[in-house]
Amino acid sequence: MNRLWLPSWASVRPLVVSVGFCTVATALLSAAAGCGAGTEDDQAGGGSSTSGFTTGSGGGFGGEDPGCASIDQQAVARPLNLYIMLDRSSSMAGSKWDAAKAGLEAFLQDPASDGIDLGFRSFPEGAPGCDQTVYQDPAVGWAELPGVGQDVITALASLAPDGFSTPMYQALGGALLECIERKSDAPDEEAAVLLVTDGAPQGPTGTCGGVDPEDSQAIANLAAAALEYGVTTFVIGLPGVDQSFANLVAAEGGSEEAILVGTTNVESEFRDALAKVRGDLLPCEYFIPEEVRTGEVGLTFVNVALGFDGADPEITPQNPECDGEGWHYDDPSEPTTIILCPKTCEKVKSDTSASISIALGCQTIVK
Repeated sequence: MNRLWLPSWASVRPLVVSVGFCTVATALLSAAAGCGAGTEDDQAGGGSSTSGFTTGSGGGFGGEDPGCASIDQQAVARPLNLYIMLDRSSSMAGSKWDAAKAGLEAFLQDPASDGIDLGFRSFPEGAPGCDQTVYQDPAVGWAELPGVGQDVITALASLAPDGFSTPMYQALGGALLECIERKSDAPDEEAAVLLVTDGAPQGPTGTCGGVDPEDSQAIANLAAAALEYGVTTFVIGLPGVDQSFANLVAAEGGSEEAILVGTTNVESEFRDALAKVRGDLLPCEYFIPEEVRTGEVGLTFVNVALGFDGADPEITPQNPECDGEGWHYDDPSEPTTIILCPKTCEKVKSDTSASISIALGCQTIVK
């Protein structure tokens, strides 16, 4: 059977290593290489490089050896998959629905969302039942933004609030099942579910596999089980939401607490809430360039440069202990990923214009 009720989820341990959240995003990074040698045994300085990179003087980032030239190449951040499950029960009618549509449209069209692999579905659909797989496949997606954005906008235009049930156990459960499958297929990718609702669990009556589908803790337990597979649950609560329910699900799902939208300016606050989810989801982890993975460039000839507020990038030091700003490798001896330290990660996420580059060929600057 495809249906997974809570007892089944809770009894099965994750088959993949958890690396965080669910949604797809790519980032363009510049990798600079130049006069420094291509391996750890070579000397940084002028002259020809065995790595095949351009050599010369000047062209480095701030804080780097001024004798290093640089070239640009593309690197990729951990892909991000996001499944948005939108409540369209009858209580969403009127200004809340208008605000939800406008906020989602702004999020989908925002260049900062480009690269996210998106799935979208709304609920309820038909009479409430126990089958979570009804909500497993997205109605739109999976596909990357910005391309899929217009498809979601078109789908939203055809939808209207309808139905007096709010089957969150089924809807959230289906979305989580989908993201667990995606995470299992691509463990290096991030995956997350975003539940947008203005209410509390309602329907169906009775039990589903021995579980009360209207029980807040039962729904939160779904989010907790999915988190063990590396899938994070976010909740945005629109006016009228059961705040204790929303916060419980978010906490158990790994996002600490729900983002609650007030009644003063629903559309604006909802847009801000979506931007916050996006910022929290975007990973501060970047695959090391191919030249480093193959050994063409040594681990001690890698630097990370960050630019804020439109300024030119400056080298931020390697900081293995992360006692302050900087970055480190996931594995010092056989790394696959460059990870920003928490303080640096927060700076990057708080600046939508931040630029991140990887520079190859000059001696690593270490804190």
